[in-house]
Amino acid sequence: MSEDNKTQEQPKVEIEVKNFGPIAEANIDLRPLTVFVGPSNTGKTYFATLLYMMHTIFRESYGFPATESTNTSEYIQEETLDYKLTDLEIVESALERYFDVPSVFDLIRFTGNDKDFLEFIIKLIYSDKNNPFFSFIIQDAKITTNKSAPELNIYNMFKKKNQPKWYFLPATRNGILHSNRIVASSLMEKTLRKNSGHVHIPTLSTVVVDYMQYLTLYQDNNKPNRTLTEIVDKLESQVLGGKIEIVKSESGYPEVHFRSNDLGQSVNLTRTSAMVSELAPLVLYLRGYVNPGDTLIIEEPEAHLHPSAQADMAVILARLVRAGVKVIITTHSDWLLQEIGNLIRAGELEKSGEKVTDLPTSLQTEEVGIWHFQKNGMVEEIPYSRIDGVEPLEYLDVAEDLYNRSARLQNRLEELKGESKRESE
Repeated sequence: MSEDNKTQEQPKVEIEVKNFGPIAEANIDLRPLTVFVGPSNTGKTYFATLLYMMHTIFRESYGFPATESTNTSEYIQEETLDYKLTDLEIVESALERYFDVPSVFDLIRFTGNDKDFLEFIIKLIYSDKNNPFFSFIIQDAKITTNKSAPELNIYNMFKKKNQPKWYFLPATRNGILHSNRIVASSLMEKTLRKNSGHVHIPTLSTVVVDYMQYLTLYQDNNKPNRTLTEIVDKLESQVLGGKIEIVKSESGYPEVHFRSNDLGQSVNLTRTSAMVSELAPLVLYLRGYVNPGDTLIIEEPEAHLHPSAQADMAVILARLVRAGVKVIITTHSDWLLQEIGNLIRAGELEKSGEKVTDLPTSLQTEEVGIWHFQKNGMVEEIPYSRIDGVEPLEYLDVAEDLYNRSARLQNRLEELKGESKRESE
């Protein structure tokens, strides 16, 4: 393989939660490729949002290309630098804004037990075993904290010079992308309107607000990374079949267009397929913002993709890992997981000295973490298997049930055919 593994060595991050939204209990450490899989409403987005929150509210530089910003991270950061907020106040404010809830107590998993509580613990795992941690417990209208050392400050725990950035592509990115200009224009108009105290403006989570700002203020990276540029080019040519372009509109807001390789015509995304609309934000983020060392969270990267394109997406994710980008995804795609399993098998063969020509890249077993979010609220890691890959057993159960149902129906149809034949004789 021509691609080098440039995954940067950094302290391992481990987050443990209890009674958090739909999650009863989870203890997850991040890998170069971290995958959250499981039924809907089991907490995959909750956990991804918590990870994003903890790595952005203490960031030294937020990375928007504007001179002024009102985003949550910079607001909290300014308050923290002035020592106006305690660790508890920082986290409480962030939880309410990132999860768009009126109170942090709304995040507690309801079980019917009057002793329900929310707890999460954040650890940075260092090779020298000096592992600082913070824990937060929310219960009985009280928020308490514990830490490994009295002098430990959570801001300093996450803040470091030239800290890599985190980016989040939410599952609703398609609709937000199409409505971004309208929403932004409407909000700006309301801020200028006099006597608008009775006008209600719906709130949005910080994840969505950040995403909207990145799109609205988009600029091409003036120092593009060659490897990431190659990945974007392959994504456009092999999956999209065309180029994503930014066109300045009369209003000043950037419009996203797509130029098909077959037609050569540039059209607004509203006139393209759902696949193009879903992948356009990923192209823009990789071209304008993401650098090696950064972390990119993508919810359902397989959305609106043909099964073959879902397999291609697994290869794109592996290429990003090879380029040094850490990737976290949520997914329901059996096709994507199957290809991730194949990429790990290819990595095993390469370790044995075999040259693999079936795939353009590979993954090492230790680079991948697959976490299964279950309906009972528990989260467990799915270990890699050479036979079963990295798919949850429930996927195999569904496939078996479908096959058995198909066989029963076919057998019954054959029986009816035989009965009809005998009756006609």
